[in-house]
Formats: sequence, C-alpha cells, structure tokens
Amino acid sequence: MRKILILLVAFPLWAAAQSVGVKDIPAGEDTTIEIKKGKNSDKEYEIVTNEDEIEGEAAPLLKEARANWKKACAEWKTEIKDLNKDNQVLSVSCGKMECSTVAMESTCHSKSKYKVKVRVK
Repeated sequence: MRKILILLVAFPLWAAAQSVGVKDIPAGEDTTIEIKKGKNSDKEYEIVTNEDEIEGEAAPLLKEARANWKKACAEWKTEIKDLNKDNQVLSVSCGKMECSTVAMESTCHSKSKYKVKVRVK
C-alpha cells in the first residue's frame, strides 16, 4: 500500500511541460514566439460600397411596370446573394423606384446599393 501511495505522490514530478527547441534566434534581443491553433486570422478585409442600375421591363400600364421592376429587384438580390461566398455581402438595397412614361410605355428604374466585404490580403 505504501508503494502505491509513493507512486501517486511522485507521479506529478515526472510530468513535464512540453518544450520547443529554438535554434538560430539571437537571445540578446526580446523575442516573441506565438503559436495559434485553428485557422489563420491575419486576413485583412475592406468594405466596398457599390451601385448598380435596376430597370424593369417596359409595360403599357404603370402598374405592370412597377411589378416588372419589383421582379427585376428580386432577381438582382438573388443574384447578389448567390455570389455571396464566405458571407461577404453585408447589405443589399434596390433603392427608390422611379417610373417614367415614354411613347405609351412605362418603365421603372432605381439605383441599387450594396456593401461587400472584400479580402485584401
């Protein structure tokens, strides 16, 4: 019984911290060695704001032209979100719809805006 007790008390003395041998680094200056687990987090990003023109198909009635613009806006948002790899899209807005009538046909258009996070480094 005494031998088991001695082994249990002495075991923590055998456990040693892991060490790393570093060669060819001058010890005269301050040196920092950093070890990280997981993905590299040194990526740098830039926020880019951009604009696009959204225009719906022309229609004889203003109500149809507005519906066409809404359809074009939904398609544009879907296209932007499909290109959203790595959660880069921050915000998407179709903007304010403006309609005009020329030669008995109405068209609606707007300036859309979006913010995207772009990896720089």
